[in-house]
Amino acid sequence: PEALAAVAVAAVASDGNISPEEVQRTVINLSTIQLFRSYDLRDLGNTLNKVAGLLRRRGPAPLIEAVKVALSQEHRETAFFVAADLVLADGVVEAEEKKFLEELQRTLQIDDATALKIVDVVLIKNRA
Repeated sequence: PEALAAVAVAAVASDGNISPEEVQRTVINLSTIQLFRSYDLRDLGNTLNKVAGLLRRRGPAPLIEAVKVALSQEHRETAFFVAADLVLADGVVEAEEKKFLEELQRTLQIDDATALKIVDVVLIKNRA
């Protein structure tokens, strides 16, 4: 769960700013994922704070490398989905966010076809 939370926090921080809306969206997104269903809001908040601290101390690249080791291929795709959903939720993709998603795709070894499918689904989801 911490690895998936790390991707989510890195995604919302990729533009250099974490807004209260992004924090709320992150909590909502993660709370719907099977790995987090047993977490109460305090546990989820503690996990997010822990990975945010790691992100501040180490930066996104080492954090995502550690995530790659911790997650199965299936969970890597889930992590990419969560990141894309958080980045694309506001309908605007900043250059830093695009770079983050590209780097995440490469690091997690998500092939182009799968990444495109994920982004397409996220765009459909966020259209309404």
